[in-house]
Amino acid sequence: MRLTTLFLVVPLASVFIAMGLAGCTTHPVPQGPYRIFEDAHSGGNALAIAPDSKLGASGGWSGKVRLWRLEDGFALGGWQTGHGDLFGLLFLDDDQLLTAGYDGHVRVWNLDGTLDRSFKAGAAITSFRANPGRSHIFLGHNDGIVSLWHVNGEQLGSWRLSNRRISAVALSDNLERLAAADSATNVWRWKPNAVPFRLQSPPTYARSLVFIEDNKILLGSGWFNLFSWHEGEKTLEIMPTDHFGIISHLESSPDGIYLASISRQTDSAILLLNPSSGESLDAFQKHDLCGQRVAVSPDGKTMMSNSDDASVRFYRLPGAGMTREAKAIEGQ
Repeated sequence: MRLTTLFLVVPLASVFIAMGLAGCTTHPVPQGPYRIFEDAHSGGNALAIAPDSKLGASGGWSGKVRLWRLEDGFALGGWQTGHGDLFGLLFLDDDQLLTAGYDGHVRVWNLDGTLDRSFKAGAAITSFRANPGRSHIFLGHNDGIVSLWHVNGEQLGSWRLSNRRISAVALSDNLERLAAADSATNVWRWKPNAVPFRLQSPPTYARSLVFIEDNKILLGSGWFNLFSWHEGEKTLEIMPTDHFGIISHLESSPDGIYLASISRQTDSAILLLNPSSGESLDAFQKHDLCGQRVAVSPDGKTMMSNSDDASVRFYRLPGAGMTREAKAIEGQ
């Protein structure tokens, strides 16, 4: 019995020592938020920050929107959208907010909560991306269809990709590249005037998709890892990260230098990742429960997050895409 125990304990001890050494050398010490607002939502699925980086918005499972002053995380009010679960938020400018939800509708609101306009976009909306110019939105639906819209309600395209829920969509800056993934591990990339073509499937289905490096690389996220597909190639590259659960959301920094990421299921970490390697550049205090979304302000100074723990949190970012490590090197 003692001999068996010895053989079990020694390898495990070696593993923990190795993990500890790796942590000392590669894991940044998490930074805390400057503001935590508890009980903001009964779970949150959507975040947005205004073009002037002064206001934030968050949306919850019940369809309620709340507005925030980013400077100090002060709550400014909110309203009920009627969507049910909210999957998309977008400030069209500093005066209007677009919302998209599980009821399949898109609505545009004045910031006093009055409805300006709305349109039916199709079946239940389950994923959402907007272009940086805030003129177009790309939606994934519960019935396997994706649709591209101008924010004025004009539909520019619709594609049936699957009979499974669309789990993630990506839209390039110039609207010339589209990508989507479903809950059966399928991933597609295409141009609006072409037929979608299927990429090599990742080991777990993609929860988030984003274009990087002048839209030449498509990145996705799943359990623990980043998935990477280069322009013109269908083959998949897998990049490990320091997340210990499902990476539920990726958001590229305004300058494209890092990815803000948040995970869930067995982890609720918030990390800034090197988009070329998956390496952690910075870390932030974990949520109490599964993480949902992150949003980075256009000026690169502030980040918001939400999760199943019902809180909305606010963080100071290093600024201009520089992590603490980069700043320390610059100061030497």
